[in-house]
Amino acid sequence: MNQQQEESSSNGSTKATGTFLHLQPYARSKAPVLALSSLFAASLLVPAPLLRPNVYFPPFLFRAGFTGVFGGAAYVLSTGDARNGSGIATAWSLTYLLLHLGKSLKAPRHPLTLAMSGGAAACAALYGTEYFLYQI
Repeated sequence: MNQQQEESSSNGSTKATGTFLHLQPYARSKAPVLALSSLFAASLLVPAPLLRPNVYFPPFLFRAGFTGVFGGAAYVLSTGDARNGSGIATAWSLTYLLLHLGKSLKAPRHPLTLAMSGGAAACAALYGTEYFLYQI
C-alpha cells in the first residue's frame, strides 16, 4: 500500500498536506459557496438605472440563475457530499468566469461585478483544488 492509499479516508478523499492543509476544511464547508450565493442574491437588488452608462453588469436572469446554482452547491455540501458539492461549485464558478470575466474587467468597472468575479475565481480555486487534487 502506498502513502496516498494510507492517507485515504473512508469517504474516498485524501488529507491535504502543505499549503492547502489549512484551507481544506473550507473546501469541504458550505460557507464560501453560500457567501458567493448571497453576493449574487444581493446583486439582484441593484436596479439598472443606478448603473453608469457603458458599465457592464450581468443580466438579471444570469444573476438569479447563479444564485440558485451556488445555493444548490451549498446544500449538497451541507449534506456531507464533499465530492459532488465541490464539483458543482467548481464547474459553475468556472462557467461564470468563462461568460463574464472578460467583460467585468473592461473599464468602466462596477465594484459589485468585480466582487462577483473575484468570488467566483476564489470558489473555483478552493473547491477545484479539493475536487481535482484530493478526491480519488
